[in-house]
Amino acid sequence: MTDSRTRLLDAAAEEFARHGLKGTRVQSIVQRAGVNERMIYHHFGSKDGLYAAVVDHLRRRAGTAMAALLAEAELLPPYLAMRRVLTGMFDGFRADPYLPAIFAHEGLSGQDVAPFPTTQELPPGLRAIYEAGQRDGVFRPDLPFEIAYLTSIGAIVGLAGWFAPRFAGSLGPGPWTDPVHLRDQIIGQLVDGLTGPPAAG
Repeated sequence: MTDSRTRLLDAAAEEFARHGLKGTRVQSIVQRAGVNERMIYHHFGSKDGLYAAVVDHLRRRAGTAMAALLAEAELLPPYLAMRRVLTGMFDGFRADPYLPAIFAHEGLSGQDVAPFPTTQELPPGLRAIYEAGQRDGVFRPDLPFEIAYLTSIGAIVGLAGWFAPRFAGSLGPGPWTDPVHLRDQIIGQLVDGLTGPPAAG
């Protein structure tokens, strides 16, 4: 990957995350990247081509991170494995929030340039963890993996990237001001919500 291509991808990811495809100006991208505008057309053909390349780049990066998380998690029992993966996803989106922001712009604008994965494209390793937990009686048997995944990813994307920092900042002093504590509380809520209601006692 050439240096100008890398710089354009990095600059465009931030601009598209801030302004969406339609609201992003080519001039803003090249100014941020410090390259000549013609390099967009040389490497990507058009602004739309650059956008598609950015989304593909971010998805591949997220996929690589997910594969590493699943490799760690497969050594753990299902409950701990699920916590490990969701915690890693939360940290990843907090550190690299561009892809969730781009998806948000698409959802609000009605675009479908970067569609969400189909049921068959959801992480098979995470499905295996969840279904193993169901068989072991750890996760509730009546909640399909697809719904558990949608709920978890929706909460993580929204909270890690946008809402949690603003929410914590608006509440004043408290345990939520520690980002690690806040993250662990959110992940605990998600994972424990998969286990079902407590047994009557």
